Amino acid sequence: MGMNMKSKFLGTVAALCFVSATAEAQNIGGIFRDDVFSEATTMAGDLMDTVMPGVTNVRIGLGPVLATDYEGGNHYDVRLAPIISLRYKDLIQVDNNQIRLNLFGGDNALFESTNFRAGPMVKIDFGRNESDSVDLTGMGNIGTSFEMGAFASYTMGPLRYRVRVRQDVASGHEGMLGDFDISLAVYRSKQLSIGSRIGTTWADGKYMRTYFGVNTTQSTASGMAVYTPTSGIKDVSLSVGGELKVTPSWAFIVNAGVQRLMNKANSSPLVDVRGSANQFSLGAYAAFAF
Repeated sequence: MGMNMKSKFLGTVAALCFVSATAEAQNIGGIFRDDVFSEATTMAGDLMDTVMPGVTNVRIGLGPVLATDYEGGNHYDVRLAPIISLRYKDLIQVDNNQIRLNLFGGDNALFESTNFRAGPMVKIDFGRNESDSVDLTGMGNIGTSFEMGAFASYTMGPLRYRVRVRQDVASGHEGMLGDFDISLAVYRSKQLSIGSRIGTTWADGKYMRTYFGVNTTQSTASGMAVYTPTSGIKDVSLSVGGELKVTPSWAFIVNAGVQRLMNKANSSPLVDVRGSANQFSLGAYAAFAF
C-alpha cells in the first residue's frame, strides 16, 4: 500500500472512530435499537469475511429496518439504519459500533493461524431513551456504555465458533456480557453469499437490572411492580443474511433475525406485561465499497 493510499486509509479509520465516538451526541440511541444497529453490520461483516478474507476496504450503506422500539417491546416500526464497516486485511475489523483487533490469528497477526482468531475488542452501547416508547414512561434514560473485552473464534470449513466477553467501563449499564455464536456459510460466490448464525447472550446482574429491572422510583413513576433480576442467559437468537454484489462497488444486503428473551429478562414487567419475549427484525441495505 503506497503512502498516499495508506494516508487515505488511516484518515478513513480516524473518521469512522470519530463517528462512533460522537454518535451519542447525535442521539443515535433514540433513532434505533442498539442491538439491531449491531446485528446488521455483524452479519454483513460475517458474509464478507467468508467470501473475501484478508481484504482491505471500507463499506458505507443505509437502509430501512423493521424492529421493536426497545428490546422486549411489542410495537414495531420502520427506521433508517446505517452500515459502516471497515476491513484492514485480517488485522482490524470495524462493524458500526464495535472494533476488533486480530492479534492472534491471520497473516498479519502476532501469531499466525489459518483457523483461529483472537484479540481485544471494544463496543459502544448507545443505551435507551425513555422517549423510545410509551411503555418506557417512568423508566428514565440509560446512558452510553463503553464496553471493553476480548473475542476468540475458530473456523472449521463453513462453520465458525465464536465467544465474546465485554465489560462496561463507563457509566451506562456498568455490567458484563458474554456472547457465544455459531455461524454457517450456507452459500458463497463472488456475486452472492448467504449465511446464518445462532447465538446466545449471558448478562450479569448489573446489566439485567439496568435494562430489565424496575426499582422503587421507576415503579412509582411507571405503575409497574418492583423487579430485581439477577444474572443469567438473556436471550437466544437466530439470524439469516444475504449479500448480492450488483457491481464491484455496490451491493444489496438483507438480514432477518428472531430473538427469544429468556429467564430473568422474560419475567420483567417490561417484557411480560407490556412487551413480548419474541423479537423480530428485518433490514435491507444498499452498500458502497471503496
